[in-house]
Amino acid sequence: MTDITDITAAQNSLIQVILANTSSAMKISNTLCDHSQDKVLKADEIIGGLIYRLMIPMTDEEITESMASAEALMYDDSEDEDEGDIEENDFIVDDRDDLLITRTVRTNQCNCDICSQVRVCLCNFKDYVPKDELGDKFKRSIIDTCRAHNRII
Repeated sequence: MTDITDITAAQNSLIQVILANTSSAMKISNTLCDHSQDKVLKADEIIGGLIYRLMIPMTDEEITESMASAEALMYDDSEDEDEGDIEENDFIVDDRDDLLITRTVRTNQCNCDICSQVRVCLCNFKDYVPKDELGDKFKRSIIDTCRAHNRII
C-alpha cells in the first residue's frame, strides 16, 4: 500500500521538475530579449524559450542550478514577499493587442549559440517527438497556447 507521504513527495518532485524547466526556459527567453532590437520581453521570446528548453536538453550544471532555484521557490518561507512586485520606475509593455493578430512567432537576428538554436528549434518544432510523457505534455501546452493566442510556429 502506498503511503500518503510517498505520494506527496512524488507530487512535490514533479512540481519541482516543472518549475526548474520553466525557470530555465525563462532564462533562455531573457537571453532572446537581451539580444533583440527592442529589449522587451514579449510572447515570442517566451515561446522561443519554452520551445528551446523542450528540445535542447539541459546540461548537468543547468539541471543542478534550475533544481536548486525551483526548490528555493517551493520552500522559501521568506518574509520578503514583495520581491516580485513591480518597482515604480519599471517599464511595463502591454502587448495583449498584439496577440489578437495571427502571425508567425518572430525571432531576433542574433547569431549567438542560443539565439541560433532557438531559430533551428522553431523550424523543427512541428516534427519534434518528445522523449517522454512530460515532454509530450509540454509540447501540447505550447501548441494549445499558441493556437489560443494566434501564434504560428
